[in-house]
Amino acid sequence: MRVQLLGICKRFGPVVANDDVSLDIGDGEVLALLGENGAGKSTLMKVLYGYHRADAGQVTIDGREVRIDSARDAMALGIGMVFQQFSLLPALSVQENLLLAHASTPAWLGRGAAARVTRLLAEFAPDVDPRRRVDALSVGQKQQVELVKVLNLDARLVILDEPTSVLAPDEARRLHEVVRRLAESGRSVVFITHKLEDVRACAHRVAVMRAGRLVDQADARGADTARLVAHMVGETGLRAARQVAPPRAGPPRLSVRGLRSRTETLALDGIDLDIAPGEVLGIAGVSGNGQDLLADALTGMAPISAGEVLLDGELLHGRDTARPDDPRQAYIPEYPLRNAVAADLGNALNLSLRRLRGLPLFPRWAEVNAQAARLMEQYDVRPRRPELASGRLSGGNLQKLVIARELAQARRFVVACYPTMGLDLQAAQAVYDALFRQAADGAAVLWISEDLDDLLRHAHRIGVLYHGRLAAVLPAAQADRVRLGHLMTHGAHA
Repeated sequence: MRVQLLGICKRFGPVVANDDVSLDIGDGEVLALLGENGAGKSTLMKVLYGYHRADAGQVTIDGREVRIDSARDAMALGIGMVFQQFSLLPALSVQENLLLAHASTPAWLGRGAAARVTRLLAEFAPDVDPRRRVDALSVGQKQQVELVKVLNLDARLVILDEPTSVLAPDEARRLHEVVRRLAESGRSVVFITHKLEDVRACAHRVAVMRAGRLVDQADARGADTARLVAHMVGETGLRAARQVAPPRAGPPRLSVRGLRSRTETLALDGIDLDIAPGEVLGIAGVSGNGQDLLADALTGMAPISAGEVLLDGELLHGRDTARPDDPRQAYIPEYPLRNAVAADLGNALNLSLRRLRGLPLFPRWAEVNAQAARLMEQYDVRPRRPELASGRLSGGNLQKLVIARELAQARRFVVACYPTMGLDLQAAQAVYDALFRQAADGAAVLWISEDLDDLLRHAHRIGVLYHGRLAAVLPAAQADRVRLGHLMTHGAHA
């Protein structure tokens, strides 16, 4: 299946997302589509998938022009797409989700129907039990189920949108292997990414986009890394990320004692830790081991059933006390739309949420918008439109919006959950700078991430969360990927 996009143009109001883009996707080829956040990668593939309608240009399959007005049209042509946000129903089993998504599921769900929809699951995700509920799966397993949903529809071209942005290293390696097997079976794959590791691991060819245009193409196996980076960011190289200074001596800035919190599916069981002024404490763990609950409990967003969180010796959050709006703390959650921004409000208002109580009854909106514009420029939030509803921003730009609000002022305690997830190289460096500025000014920083290389490179100490417990806390200088990986999968018995 050979697909050609010819002269694709797509606008969203004044924003040009795709500007006369022409791209070939070969039969049985893995094409890495590389670029920064907002480069137009996902938009281009959503045009191919029928999610967006192009303003100009055409698509051909095996030399024949086709019209794709919807995802149904794309699937009928053998094109499937796995999005960053999963569409699985968490209360149902894997098998039930696959049955619901299958085009020819009969009214009577007998053994034959179940065997048909789980055949590819056994091939591409053998460790996933089809009887297991989706809400009990890891992020990597959920992604595998989403992929099987697409393959069950006889997709000959599979589009993966930033698939490794939420995966632990072992899960990413397994995905790379699956992608290589898809190509060996004759399917074509478009791998949307901003990570050069993905290109090296499984791509045959790489195409680079910047500012809505296709700016470079190369054989992935012989591609020059410096050249790809230069075309991605528009400069000959990237400065090194700022290194965090050693923590300060003296009593801990943040102390956590016997912390317990619980949801229907997760529980934190007696968390104890200290973070010194200026220290970056990394938290690693396989997704689903309580990282989000830990972040919520430490910032007063989740109820604490026992224990306490102390800031400079003073109670900050406890069983009967929670101050999630305390100006001394900052919180960058994993999913900003869930609990960090109001999607229907404008960017200016979302940037002002931390100081709403200080605004006059009748704010001077020109000043509010001007301050928002300055923050959006400083943190490179695009498009730089204070009045635009925040829900219309891409995932990476939404993340930068929250970081701009939370880190623009000095804080004493910062919780950052996967703060560089889905961000390109330059945006990730801006996050490093903002976090390390806070640490340099004396803040205690808790950095939750599944990117072990990031934690090993920048954290002072690394704790591993396993089934709601801290399995270990190690000085970064004494840790390595192998030891951390064992702790992440086996706990303190590693």
